[in-house]
Amino acid sequence: MSVSQPKKLAIIYILLVLERFTSASERITQQRIAELVEQEYGMVLDRKTIRHNLSKLLEAGFPLEYDELERAGKNGTTELIHTNWYYSPEVRFDESELQVMIDSLLFSNYLPAKQCKDLINKVVSFGSPEFVKKHSSVYSAVVERPANKSLFYVISVLCEAISAGVQVSFNYYDYDTDIKPHPRLDDNGKVKLYVISPYKLVSLNGRYYLLCSSADHDKLLSFRVDRIKNISLQERKAKSVRSLKGYKNGINLSDYISEHPNMWGGEVSVCVFRCPRYIMNDIVDWFGSKAGIIEIDKDTIEVRVRISEKAMLHWALQYSDCVEVLFPESLRNDIAKTLREAAKRYGKDTV
Repeated sequence: MSVSQPKKLAIIYILLVLERFTSASERITQQRIAELVEQEYGMVLDRKTIRHNLSKLLEAGFPLEYDELERAGKNGTTELIHTNWYYSPEVRFDESELQVMIDSLLFSNYLPAKQCKDLINKVVSFGSPEFVKKHSSVYSAVVERPANKSLFYVISVLCEAISAGVQVSFNYYDYDTDIKPHPRLDDNGKVKLYVISPYKLVSLNGRYYLLCSSADHDKLLSFRVDRIKNISLQERKAKSVRSLKGYKNGINLSDYISEHPNMWGGEVSVCVFRCPRYIMNDIVDWFGSKAGIIEIDKDTIEVRVRISEKAMLHWALQYSDCVEVLFPESLRNDIAKTLREAAKRYGKDTV
């Protein structure tokens, strides 16, 4: 870059150097500023020019910090000098908050690896130079997974449709033994086109879901967003969520998630089960603070929750060694049937 550049650019180059190369733990002198401006931008600046432009940046309100030191001047006088400069922007996020966002992205199960890395890079950039340096190799932890390259376009269209209150159409894909997505087919063997009314996007257990309804179902449906492709906005207005059974007051996401762990569908009802006190941590993890607890004795509790019966069946099976569902009777019977069928598959001599 030519050294004959307009001197008006000097203040920009000084600011860029401070932004790029300094922090509270990495401060630089005016001499070092001059060296970096010449090295990075090819402009030679004297100390007077640097001092003048630093003063202008401070007057303009840029977040610059420095140390003020006294030194002996001419004729036995003392003078103040400003040194150890650094750029100190107002941090929008605490670095612990940035770490939470990074970890959430790393262990999501729906983001394609490249998009995941790009998002992490953007989050990291909000941190200090030390934070950026510390996370320079974080991408090695990103798990490779089957990618829906149109994921962010799908999310954008869904957000637009939800905001405008209109329907969308799309194809929905499932994975087969070749680890590749294949479109769902209709009863005639053709690629099935879903036309739905979208309501909410929900992130749960590292996955991203769409809550919606269709014209031929009077209930709330869920789809994995990363399995949606070929999405299009429709002109037809979306069906009101308040017209669905059980949602006359709209969707309360907190209630919905606690009633549908792992997004299993089915009718929501009151379920009661008995279990040992030592799995209380698991109960809170799955059902939150809305679970009703009755102490039977010092080691045993009875738990009452509102939950999809299908979800409760699968949850109870995970804890079948210590959980007994008491109510409803139909669910108790379904669990018993499932366990009997599982026992047959493993055989009576299986340990």
